[in-house]
Amino acid sequence: MNKEKYKNINYTPDENTRFELEALNKKNENLSNLNLKEANLDNINLINAKMKNTNLSRSNLTNASMYGINLSGSNLFKTNFKNTNLNGANLENCNLLGANFNNTKLKNINWGKNYQVINELEANKAYKNGDIDLANKKYREAEDIYRNIKISMQSQTLSNETGEFFIREMIVKRKQFNKFSLQRIGSKIIEITTGYGEKLSNIIFTILGIIITCMLLYGIEGIKYQDKILGFFSDDFSMLSTIGNLFYFSVVVYSTVGFGEMVPIGPLGKSVVIFEGIIGGLVLAILIIALYKKSMDR
Repeated sequence: MNKEKYKNINYTPDENTRFELEALNKKNENLSNLNLKEANLDNINLINAKMKNTNLSRSNLTNASMYGINLSGSNLFKTNFKNTNLNGANLENCNLLGANFNNTKLKNINWGKNYQVINELEANKAYKNGDIDLANKKYREAEDIYRNIKISMQSQTLSNETGEFFIREMIVKRKQFNKFSLQRIGSKIIEITTGYGEKLSNIIFTILGIIITCMLLYGIEGIKYQDKILGFFSDDFSMLSTIGNLFYFSVVVYSTVGFGEMVPIGPLGKSVVIFEGIIGGLVLAILIIALYKKSMDR
């Protein structure tokens, strides 16, 4: 059985292709660099197959068993993976544009570094070289791919992976805006502070950062407490007591509890109270939503 015929760019798969590939894979043959464009391979068994850099564009792989398959670098343009088992597969640097992942098993997939598909990597390269039109085209392709994978994973309640692809979708969407536009800057801030609502660590660090920053700002003018001034430039309290009480006041304002035993005395302090109260309610709402999503997915 000669697999070299499958490397011919003019090769046309026929009804025997599926059985020949299965036989070769059972012998542990390396099936990389094959041309299987538009092949009908439904129900094929290619568990742990080595098929790097393979052309499977527009091929039919419905109901296939492809656990642990290595397809890195392959062309999977509009490949039909409906009901296919791809658990544990390597899909690094694959062209996944238009691929059908309806009801596809996608656990423990190697998607590449930071879940980036080849289209985004090509877009980054084009942007660096100054080809903005090509970069935006590739970013749009990557956005479609990320959205497609995200939708498939949502149906399988793969919460962590779904979140990662949602983040990547938002990142490539952001990169299509003008470099210094408000949309792009605002999107970057949201990514850093909340991870687009998917990163609990980002949200918690943002909450602590706001509380501590506002605490320091309150200490500049000071706040009124027990008919005394609580601030960094007041001698009414020790520095340790000042820091502790300012932190407490900042937490109370952030959480919008507002006991009222401490009040700001200057325009800076009052402005910070307004800012912290509004931002605190917003970020806490994002935290609650993120926690709810994580718990419900489990």
